[in-house]
Amino acid sequence: MTKGYVGIGEAAKILELSRTSIQKLVDSGQLAAVRTTGGHRRIIRESIEELNQKIGPKAMLRLAAKNPGLAPPVSSETISRPDKVQVLVVEDDPVTAALLTGIFSKSYPEVQCTVATDGLDAVLQLERTRPRIMITDLRMEPFDGFKLIQMVSARAEYQCIAMIAISGMSDSDIEKRGGLPNHVLFLGKPVNLDRLRGFLEAHVQMHRQNR
Repeated sequence: MTKGYVGIGEAAKILELSRTSIQKLVDSGQLAAVRTTGGHRRIIRESIEELNQKIGPKAMLRLAAKNPGLAPPVSSETISRPDKVQVLVVEDDPVTAALLTGIFSKSYPEVQCTVATDGLDAVLQLERTRPRIMITDLRMEPFDGFKLIQMVSARAEYQCIAMIAISGMSDSDIEKRGGLPNHVLFLGKPVNLDRLRGFLEAHVQMHRQNR
């Protein structure tokens, strides 16, 4: 490999994104890459540097809004419906994600869940679903819940989104990362399901009253 090219792993470290997110950017043409005779992708370093200059939080949101092709295909079950309480679950652990969505679907037919597997995926889904509630894990690699919450809190059009952060991190560890905004509800792992249901019940009741 020459100095002008890097692998997906190194590109992920430079841009602080997951390997899956880098692959999406390559597939969409946002990152220029070539394929070696062995079938491996090599990304042109210059394109990484160019993207790195404009991939801050606001630029990431613009990228998502202008390039819906970056997001995974959306089925009719996922498309946002105004008659539903939209909930976005951001969780890289499939077991936890299945637990949360299972609780909602069994107890509340008015709730429609969308799952994002990391922070970048969540940014893309936010533009599509505009959820009423966002539940995010804090400890995800490399685009974590802290970055996601900061981005959502900074956008005026997302001020109506109620946010829940879930994590096994201690209070001191969270404070070392800068803490969480006062408007974000924190639930430690294992999640207190009664408290989560109570939070969701309040939003479902408001939805019923406003229909």
